[in-house]
Amino acid sequence: MKNKSIDEYPYKFEYAFDNVYGHVVSLLGQFDFPQKGVHLDIGCGWGAISDELISNHNLHYIGVDADQDAVNHLQSEGKEAYTYQLSSYNANLEFFNRILNGRNISSISIIDTFEHVLYLEELLQTISTLSKNHQAPVVISVPNFAHDDVVFKLLCNKFDETNTGLLDETHINIFTEEKLIESCGKFGLHQINKKDVVIEKSDQHFPKELLTLAEKSSLRQLLINLRSNMKANGKVNQLVRMFIATHPSQVPVIQQERPFLSIVTRTVGDRPEELKEVLLCLTGQECTDFEVLVVGHNLTLENQLLVEGVINDTPEWIRSKIRLLRVNGGNRSAPLNTGFEHATGQYITILDDDDIVFSNWVEEFKNLSDKNYGKILKSVSVRQEYEQTKTEFSKRSSRAVSGFLNDYPAEFDFITMLHHNQCPGLCLAFPRSIFHDFGLRFDETINTIEDWDFIVRSAFICGVASSNVVTNIYRWWLKGANSQSLHNEQEWEDNYRYVQNKFNSQYLIMPPGNAKRIAAMVGALSESQNKSYGLPFTLDDQLALKRQIAHHILVSNSWNLTKPLRVVKRILGKKTCVPELFSASEAELDEFITNAQNSKSWKLTRVFRSR
Repeated sequence: MKNKSIDEYPYKFEYAFDNVYGHVVSLLGQFDFPQKGVHLDIGCGWGAISDELISNHNLHYIGVDADQDAVNHLQSEGKEAYTYQLSSYNANLEFFNRILNGRNISSISIIDTFEHVLYLEELLQTISTLSKNHQAPVVISVPNFAHDDVVFKLLCNKFDETNTGLLDETHINIFTEEKLIESCGKFGLHQINKKDVVIEKSDQHFPKELLTLAEKSSLRQLLINLRSNMKANGKVNQLVRMFIATHPSQVPVIQQERPFLSIVTRTVGDRPEELKEVLLCLTGQECTDFEVLVVGHNLTLENQLLVEGVINDTPEWIRSKIRLLRVNGGNRSAPLNTGFEHATGQYITILDDDDIVFSNWVEEFKNLSDKNYGKILKSVSVRQEYEQTKTEFSKRSSRAVSGFLNDYPAEFDFITMLHHNQCPGLCLAFPRSIFHDFGLRFDETINTIEDWDFIVRSAFICGVASSNVVTNIYRWWLKGANSQSLHNEQEWEDNYRYVQNKFNSQYLIMPPGNAKRIAAMVGALSESQNKSYGLPFTLDDQLALKRQIAHHILVSNSWNLTKPLRVVKRILGKKTCVPELFSASEAELDEFITNAQNSKSWKLTRVFRSR
């Protein structure tokens, strides 16, 4: 039978600085190899890296491949090469020891071979033993099955095998980064470096008319946006990784059952009394399927001791659920990212060191998850104003100076949330996947509204399941240090514009029901342009729109009918704050509109309002 020529061989690839062979040599070039050391190239093909290793790295090259034509070619060039079909661990080891004949291995490469072998674990065990016995680094290259082109085509039920490439028809094993590292780790091969081959458009980038591949289609841009933070290696064509062998663990990893809820509590250690109250609230939970991550941010030694003391004073059963993490540097987002990173729960929530939760807080989240698992879970927060005070027992304590204020609606409103935040963090529980799989993070470039930014980006991926049950108190400090007092108005405004621009730059997934609302809003805005309210109205003039909304509230039938209620409220010392429409700030108008539209009297008098 006539041997194939080089041109007829489908796996005859040339060495290039920026292809897989160049990247393999680049990784190997970081080592100062001993003179006359041996490089073992398993699955060598036509030996694309052989000349480079021999001439520039003074290594003795040994190639091993199952294809006789490739081996004959290398031998014809005077290189040491052997034909061998990889099989069992013992047979492999016997073969390699025989051809080495006592020589020491300096380095090993297995380029685009794992995907073709029948006995992958036997080969991994072989490589691990050789690496460990000779203290030799191993460079492994495999095609990346998680390339965007493959993933996006699978969404359309497209699986196009080709002669070579990512979906080579001869492949019997597929790899992602996670699969490669996990497979190697089982045999004690631990990654020490990498130099992947990045190709934005792979050999699978066809047909061009497929909407998930078409560059300008909204669908593709949405998918790219979703995968951008996922560490999915979407542009990596080939994973090129360097490993070194140590002793593999003989103890199988047991997947522990996750607690339902991870509670992340930020603290700088200056509110020990309030932190005590937070942990006391947690000891009274009806559902105890949770863990607590107290994240100390820039703790001084004195404050660290205070925090540790508060934790140690809790009952043993809850103390065993608490972990103290320390974060130095960064802004308010840094401890949240650290807490979420270390959380093991199915859901993750934020409970700062100065808020209060009722005994049904965790239970309500868990009840919501029964029928809405995978969505963000939302209960209701009430706001209560507090002041710091001194007592005979403490130099710094707190007291409530108002009743419960129903500032936050029970139902999550996607459209309103694009404009401003209506959800304190403690009324929400996020699926862990949004952070650990989709890679969403709290934005550490901003010092305020980091929670609003994260909530909105998460909500449009997960959706939200809302409950009308009140489960917590969001404390509002009238005096002392808080996020309102620590950052000036300009910083809040700059962060607000930054976050809104971020929302505006992305494709958003709207839940059912919102298309009709948007259409109705556009209709109402269009109609308002044809009426005269004394103010010119444009879509960009948000302040004018809010003045107009506030004006309609003040002249509505509902407002007039409920006047006696406000009189009684004023007598009881609970005055309703009505802003001066033409001088009020945007924040003052927002507060008035939100309070009015969420009040019981407004809802009860709905039928009397003019249409």
